[in-house]
Amino acid sequence: MFQGETSKKKIALTFDDGPHPIHTREVLQLLNQYDAKATFFMLGSQVEEYPHITAQVAASGHEIGSHTWSHKNLTTLSEEEAIEGISLGVVAIEDAIGYQPTHFRPPFGERNANVDQLVGMPSVLWTIDTRDWNTRTPESIFQIVKTNASNGQIVLMHDIYDTTVEALDPILKHLTLEGYQFVTISELIK
Repeated sequence: MFQGETSKKKIALTFDDGPHPIHTREVLQLLNQYDAKATFFMLGSQVEEYPHITAQVAASGHEIGSHTWSHKNLTTLSEEEAIEGISLGVVAIEDAIGYQPTHFRPPFGERNANVDQLVGMPSVLWTIDTRDWNTRTPESIFQIVKTNASNGQIVLMHDIYDTTVEALDPILKHLTLEGYQFVTISELIK
């Protein structure tokens, strides 16, 4: 899955690799200010470390998806290793929030037919890569979203970088003025 319905002004902001002990809470505050919902693709190892933050994300009405246990490229692992990484991620999330995630994002966006079969839930990629993991400048992150935003887009960001948090307010402000509704992946694909 790369994109949602394009007939409505809806956009899905997604955040990978968390939860982060500081930045995830800052992201939640900004999303709340704009009455925005998002989807967080969390690493099981981080969820185990910060289950209370994971629970806070879910309690705030955001969606939590799995991003494996430790962000290893599943296409390069043995089937047993891939299953373990997928399963441990799902179990950590379920332990923290009381239910299993329904969406999955493969690390690095790397997947194949074997990985898709092992995951057992829809894999969600993206249409806008902010490259926040590389550029690390709020203005660059903002410009990528501003330039590429359109109906049904899925925006990839990471809630582990302070520069992403700095870019989020201008992103939310701009897209709100453009009339977008911020929705979870599940809402985007209804």
